[in-house]
Amino acid sequence: MSDKSPDPRGDWRPVRRGGETASWVVGVILILFGAAFMLEQTGVVVLTGNWWSVFIYLGAAASFINAWRSYRARGEAGSSAGGSLTWGLVLTVVATIFLLDLEWNTWWPAILIAVGAGMVLSSVLRNVSAKSPRDPR
Repeated sequence: MSDKSPDPRGDWRPVRRGGETASWVVGVILILFGAAFMLEQTGVVVLTGNWWSVFIYLGAAASFINAWRSYRARGEAGSSAGGSLTWGLVLTVVATIFLLDLEWNTWWPAILIAVGAGMVLSSVLRNVSAKSPRDPR
């Protein structure tokens, strides 16, 4: 079975599978987690009481990867990419608050900032991709 498929413009280059990106990203994340846990077990690094919050970063990484895939698939930053980008920022903020054991009562507005930043970035990226020249084929 061939991994080549026709493009609407007649392009017969091999189609990239989405799993390639996810595979190396997950591999790097596993290496980092393994190294952190090994350093903690040997006493070199002491993880905070909320070390479990690093797993929230997996959701954030998945959201950022999804945003990138949506952007690459459409060739522009649409609402799907913007939503994934915003969720990635929100999950990153939440995980950081828990990981650093920050006072929730003080730092919860950072979530509002992350949502606003995601909306602004999505709008800017949409405007930039709308102004970029299209392929004339």
